[in-house]
Amino acid sequence: MVSERDHIAFTEVVEHNEESSVRFSVRFIKNWILEILASKFPVPSVRVKFHRMRGIRIGKNVYIGYDVIFDRIHPEQITIEDYAEIGDRCIISAHSRGSLPLRDKYPRSVQPVRIGMGVWMAPGCIVTQGVEIGEKSVIGTGAVVNKSIPMNCLAVGVPAKVIKKLDD
Repeated sequence: MVSERDHIAFTEVVEHNEESSVRFSVRFIKNWILEILASKFPVPSVRVKFHRMRGIRIGKNVYIGYDVIFDRIHPEQITIEDYAEIGDRCIISAHSRGSLPLRDKYPRSVQPVRIGMGVWMAPGCIVTQGVEIGEKSVIGTGAVVNKSIPMNCLAVGVPAKVIKKLDD
C-alpha cells in the first residue's frame, strides 16, 4: 500500500519532470537497478560503465569507488571530467526538495553538478546540487560541498571550506 506522502512525492516528481508516470517509473527502476550493480561491482571500469548507462556524463580514466550514490532521479545532471577519482561512499545529488510542510519555502530544485578534470574526492564526501569542483582540486574525507570550489584547492569540513591553494 502506498502512503499518501509517497503518492504526493511521486506525483510531484513526475510533474516536475514533465513525463508520464509510466515512463518515469520505468526510468527510475532501470536507474535503481544499474546503481545497485554499479555500487558493488568489483571492477572499477565496469562500475563506470553502469553509471554511464544511467546517464551520468563520465570522462576517460575516471575511478568511482564502492557504494557511491549519484542522484537517482536526475543522473543526467551530473558530469565527471577526465581523470577524476570519487572515493567510496560519496554522495552526489543534483536535486533537492523540502519536506511537505516546507515545500512553499523550499520548492523542488534541480541544478547540474560538475566534477572537474583530475579532482580527487576522498571517501564519504557529499556534493549538493549546483556545485562545480574545479580541476585538480582535492576534497577531504567526509566534506560536505554545498558551494563551488575553485581549481587547484584543498577543501575540507562541514560545510567544505578551502584551506589551501595547491601548486599546479
